[in-house]
Amino acid sequence: MQRTEGLILHVDVDAFFASAEQLLVPSLRGRPVVVGSGVIASCSYEARRFGLRAGMPLQEARRACPSAVFLAGRYPVYRGLAEAVWAVCRRFTCGLETYLDEAYGDAGGMEAVHGDPPALGRKLQREVGAEVGLPVSVGLASNRMMARIASSSAKPGGVAWVRPGGEDGFLAALPAAKLPGVGPKTAGRLRDMNIRTVADLRVLERAALRSMFGRRGEVLYDRCRGADPRRLRPGAVPRTISRETTFHHPTCDRREIRGMLCYLLERAMRAVRQGGLLAGGVELCIRYDDLPSGGGQAGWRPRVAGRQLPRPTAEDDEVFAAVEEMLGRLHRRRVALRHVGVVLTRLTRRGGTGELFAPAGRVRRRSLYRAIDRIRDRWGHATIVTGPSIDLLGRLERNDYGFVLRTPSLTK
Repeated sequence: MQRTEGLILHVDVDAFFASAEQLLVPSLRGRPVVVGSGVIASCSYEARRFGLRAGMPLQEARRACPSAVFLAGRYPVYRGLAEAVWAVCRRFTCGLETYLDEAYGDAGGMEAVHGDPPALGRKLQREVGAEVGLPVSVGLASNRMMARIASSSAKPGGVAWVRPGGEDGFLAALPAAKLPGVGPKTAGRLRDMNIRTVADLRVLERAALRSMFGRRGEVLYDRCRGADPRRLRPGAVPRTISRETTFHHPTCDRREIRGMLCYLLERAMRAVRQGGLLAGGVELCIRYDDLPSGGGQAGWRPRVAGRQLPRPTAEDDEVFAAVEEMLGRLHRRRVALRHVGVVLTRLTRRGGTGELFAPAGRVRRRSLYRAIDRIRDRWGHATIVTGPSIDLLGRLERNDYGFVLRTPSLTK
């Protein structure tokens, strides 16, 4: 049996939201299912046969597949199912780095318990299916990039193992756009140069890629050869925590915009406190509703501003003051906004940064946020509505999870 030191495992839940609905509602199994509000967040493989895909407007999806079942989504339920999947995956790894619908794990040296890599992947699939009921694809390789590409090649419901030393052969025939870091714009530039596969991309020297794409070009040089120096970071401090959404209807109403930003920020800050973190910076992103000449989805260019906070904090009001100031600088045109978002940056662990003699008002605010978090943890986020987000009452529907947004953004 070949030893598996240096083995990275990538698990991806197939068509996550749609698969979850098919699990919870047996009558949906085998039918095209679409989850989303405004645009598709997830669609089943039965729906994909009609050309449906994530990000497609629902109106277009209904025309392409009138027989599909359209659902708004139950995001708290999806979170719970994801955690159940990751609980199974932890039995097959020494450390797990989880995201919303995918996870990376260190499976090195686990052959004594679970067998060789393909056997390990199939066993993991069986146990996830038996205990949770969701389909997953599994990729195994010597680094995280190759494991992710392997799981993508095995979709849906497959297992793929890239043997050590087999990276070149596995990658060579793949489209260059399959490499992480090759987005639509980069792929277009490569096509203009008649570079369509990973093998074609390897013809370019490191210096040539660097001159065309900057530092990212050097990363592409390594990745097209199967190299990825990134290590797993289970339990590491996240680089950012973000929340964003698209308005149900574009708006110029400053109260609605402030209310939405307050709501998104308090969701993000609650995640900060749950993780025992402090935020040292914040970014604001807005998108106007008008299109520049040329149109197309690329026309809605975001306007972004960022600020470093006077001190790292876990308190909503201190961060929201910075968000309001940036909103005043960014939203200067008399045009409706269609999309807003906040990103918390410069995240650090809470320990060791406390103040010996904090002002009494700050101590009271901390106690207030702890009390609000405890109530929301027990009874749901919608139990308490605070600050400017009160202005969303009567404008948006609510459930136990909170306000029903057009495009929910689940923090990774």
